[in-house]
Amino acid sequence: MRVELSFGIPEESCENVIVIDVFRSSTTIVLALENGAKEVIPTGSPEEAKKVRERIGDGLLVGEELGFTPEGFDMNISPRLMTKEAVSGKRIIYCSTNLMRAVLRFMDAENLIVGALTNSSAVARYVNSLNPSRLMIVACGFIPRKMITLEDVVGAGSIISKLRYDEASDTAIMARLIYENEKWKEAVREGFIANYLRKIGWGDDIDICLEENISNIVPVLREGAFKGVRV
Repeated sequence: MRVELSFGIPEESCENVIVIDVFRSSTTIVLALENGAKEVIPTGSPEEAKKVRERIGDGLLVGEELGFTPEGFDMNISPRLMTKEAVSGKRIIYCSTNLMRAVLRFMDAENLIVGALTNSSAVARYVNSLNPSRLMIVACGFIPRKMITLEDVVGAGSIISKLRYDEASDTAIMARLIYENEKWKEAVREGFIANYLRKIGWGDDIDICLEENISNIVPVLREGAFKGVRV
């Protein structure tokens, strides 16, 4: 297996892709499926999400634009809101600033997976079982500004450190080395997105997003929606 890491959305295609947005989309999708959501349907905008709900007739509208809840939505993308009481048995129709842009880029991939710190071991086990010849990991960062964010690099490094690969890009090796630094959590808390979340009132989400391996759910895209595969 060759592992490649892209900072932001790459131009080239790949059949096996992991998308990572630790603050907060990846974590939220993992915990929603962990707590019994039927599926998470990706959309590109609040308007599209509303149209999807009109078409299918039900579903929770969960989303954010630059961290703020879109008008008419049921809830923000806070992982703390993805309780069993709120999401069990329900479809989630989802939009976000960063992760959904990466997801929509790779909707035609053979395997499209959501990775986070919360499920990094499960993701690595799943990918190791697939043993693809080439794997692309996308550390989303803050896409509107084409900004690399430390938490997504660390999230990628956490998964990479557990993969059985033969070859890795320099960026993938860099991410693994950053994750192996024992002070990564302290550094991430000082980063741009962590500070922004605190500023807009979602700072309490930071700690849960940085918890490792609290779920063995792997969100995998199947027939246009992410379903939870327990590994």
